[in-house]
Amino acid sequence: MEKRRKVTEEDILITEAMIAKSYGRLKESVSRAPSQAFNSAGETIRKHPVAAAAAAVGVGITLYGLFRLMTRRGAARESGAGNRERGPRPDITREIFSMIIPVVAPYVTGYLKSYIAGIFSRDRD
Repeated sequence: MEKRRKVTEEDILITEAMIAKSYGRLKESVSRAPSQAFNSAGETIRKHPVAAAAAAVGVGITLYGLFRLMTRRGAARESGAGNRERGPRPDITREIFSMIIPVVAPYVTGYLKSYIAGIFSRDRD
């Protein structure tokens, strides 16, 4: 069997100090994490506005599709599947584009304006 040395009061105090220091660093990291995440996301959006808009559109379409799936299944259970007469179904693609275009249009036009302004300013120099 190994001989172990006894734990002294000094060992306990050093351990407590190390735990307190580690906890302080953890609190600091947790408080800085959200601002760092938002700064990096903001920087990415500034560098790649079209990609960010496309990602937002993709997420919106996905969430819309999930919402439609959830509400369709719930409505089918409540009303009894097949009891109601179905009329002509609207074109889902047209619905999605009609909802997305007003949201995306200002971002796309702003990007195009700055891009074209950059092209014309280079020609004058």
